[in-house]
Amino acid sequence: MTEGYIKFNCEWEQKEIRIPELVFQTLEEQRTRLFELGLIGMYPDGIGFGNISVKSQTDDSFFITGSATGQYAKLALSHYAKVSAYNFKQNSIDCIGLTKASAESLTHAAIYESGPEVAAVVHVHCLWLWEELLKSYPATSAEIEYGTPEMAFAVKQLATELKYSDEKVIVMGGHKEGILAFGKSLEEVTNTLFNLYNRFRND
Repeated sequence: MTEGYIKFNCEWEQKEIRIPELVFQTLEEQRTRLFELGLIGMYPDGIGFGNISVKSQTDDSFFITGSATGQYAKLALSHYAKVSAYNFKQNSIDCIGLTKASAESLTHAAIYESGPEVAAVVHVHCLWLWEELLKSYPATSAEIEYGTPEMAFAVKQLATELKYSDEKVIVMGGHKEGILAFGKSLEEVTNTLFNLYNRFRND
């Protein structure tokens, strides 16, 4: 597993960020649900997995869980970062926070670019669910690794195609266990993942 290692170029301004209280509460509530289900967490080797983000309500930036925070049941403001700029071709981001932005920040940015209605993105890990979804859900090529410009472009294309779908879910073919979901609110996205989890678990 390579989750948790930042492969892109990160211009990191290490300082405290401010997240509106209601937005922070929503981030923590929905992340807790995902953590308790094991969709966000840490592998036995100490590598964390899973991350969530929400679009800023004032500009094109977004708030995202920081790198290597999957191990924590609860996060503080210091565990989040704000991605203020990015460049897919250069595989780079600019972020602000006491923790560096997640290694999946470019993938989140790609989904936000797919349409102005996208307000939240979630990336989770679940091997059995990943294997099930690969059979019938949109997926990126198995040749494309996570944390690369190619992944960002592939995800953006699929997200654009899913704009009017009820279930906005993308399977990361080249990132074993990786599943992406997005939508108009973080609660909507989390509910989509919960519904999928319960549906396939009971089949």
